[in-house]
Amino acid sequence: MQLRATPRSTYSPSRQAFEQIEQEFGTETIPLIFKLLEAQPVLLAHLWGQFRTLVLQGDLPRVLKEIVGLLVAATRCDYLCAVLLESLIQQQVESQTLTAIIQGDYESAEVSHATLAVLRFTAIAIVNRTAGGTLVKSEWQLLQHQTKQALNDTGLEEGEQLELLATIALFEQLCLVANLLQLDPASP
Repeated sequence: MQLRATPRSTYSPSRQAFEQIEQEFGTETIPLIFKLLEAQPVLLAHLWGQFRTLVLQGDLPRVLKEIVGLLVAATRCDYLCAVLLESLIQQQVESQTLTAIIQGDYESAEVSHATLAVLRFTAIAIVNRTAGGTLVKSEWQLLQHQTKQALNDTGLEEGEQLELLATIALFEQLCLVANLLQLDPASP
């Protein structure tokens, strides 16, 4: 897919978004997913705005939200997985912890009990979303009950639970965009 390259100065919403992105990531490390949307200022502002609001702000720690994103990306998006691994390593998360999370071995990840509960919930939520139409009603109801119980087990307050749900949805959306654009994981 070939996207038109348009000078940043043409779109003031793009310029504003890029200034914020550069401020957060540095000029040399802007994720490709944002660079490719430069010529689409509304889409860029939307995705960047969601990322900025959900990942960089809020009550839950950024590292936790990026670990949740890594778990989402590990099953469906090599590009986003590479971006998040790079970010988490820069934030000094141990590589063996990240490997354990990617492999689904949460107990070996050496994370707090609260983070472990969030990882378990995220894994169940991913299965819940993808199981959709393949389950009979009783199986679906059981999965819904397990998902709700896992969310309660996180110990998060209601607002934090909503932030967690929105974070999962954001990373699923970013995976979809990255996969549709066929972004190369070697070019985060």
